[in-house]
Amino acid sequence: MTTLRAAVLAALVATAVPFSLVANSSQPSKPSIGSAGQTVGQKDLIWWLPADTESVVAARGPFSIPNVENETSEKNGQAWFTKKTSQAEIRVELEELPLELLYDLDLSKALRGYTVAYAMQGSRHFREPNPGSEVTEYEGCSIVVFGRSLDGLENALVRIPDWKGASKGVISGTQVLIRHEKSEEAEETYFIAFPKPNVLLIANNRKYLGEVLERMAQKKTSRALPDQLPEWKFLAANARFWGLRHFDPTQAKTDPTSPLGGDSTYVQGDPKVIGVLFALNPKSELSLALISFSSDEAKARAEAGKGQVVAEPEDGVKYEVKLRNPAPGVLEQIYTLDRSSTLDYCLLAIQSALGRGMSF
Repeated sequence: MTTLRAAVLAALVATAVPFSLVANSSQPSKPSIGSAGQTVGQKDLIWWLPADTESVVAARGPFSIPNVENETSEKNGQAWFTKKTSQAEIRVELEELPLELLYDLDLSKALRGYTVAYAMQGSRHFREPNPGSEVTEYEGCSIVVFGRSLDGLENALVRIPDWKGASKGVISGTQVLIRHEKSEEAEETYFIAFPKPNVLLIANNRKYLGEVLERMAQKKTSRALPDQLPEWKFLAANARFWGLRHFDPTQAKTDPTSPLGGDSTYVQGDPKVIGVLFALNPKSELSLALISFSSDEAKARAEAGKGQVVAEPEDGVKYEVKLRNPAPGVLEQIYTLDRSSTLDYCLLAIQSALGRGMSF
């Protein structure tokens, strides 16, 4: 996450962040790009995730691993407020979302030259940040399917100075690299696996990774985020960038990012909330929709009746968000990503909605 996004969230968390949507369609079912003799589709990746996965974010390739070092310093200056965005900039920012754990381990340099066919991150069990951290904790795994074999990458990793302390282990019959990240406040453990020639898994929880590996080896009877959920009806089949969260009521008491648990630093309480969805409009990549689903049909209808909201989260930043009520209980907010400032505030809203809340 950029320094800018960390700074602007202070204003965001004080504002009610509305949710929105993009296009009425059924869940994508066509396979994604095949690689290394294997064809892996979006539904395959979802089947690999543990059944109690609450939040998923995805980016369909082909694309190269974004290099976060290329982000310009002008975001810290006045130019950021009015700078126009490009489709390339929007795509790079959205490509980073399912690669969160990859960036936690600074793997972008090691993966330079590789092309991503599909990336997806699943997560669950969101908790308060560890001492000294500003971002909520969670259990999750980034699944990255590449356009060619990763043969030799594991050996290359252990030769990098930062990886010399990594150990090896076996989880669910698969050899994994284990890396410990220590700071003054906390210690994080990451697990890296290469279960298929062109597939990389990066997890921050042993049990979650074990479930992914087991489900890759043998398809289970239940799936994460099943087709029957109402959120899928509003995802365009050809959407390249999207994320979905179906709130888990069993986690509400311990999850500070769940509206089902009442008001918190990260969210306004809503006992009737069902889920959220975001997607970049495949027909117009300057348009992104963030949707909320609720059993409170009257509230969604009343909010949409405003037509639009004007957000002014800080001096020099102002943007409009259109509101719609395309179905009972569904509130759609559409962002026009024509400015870098709007893009970054929209990304913060997405991350917060999917469980990656921040506090200061």
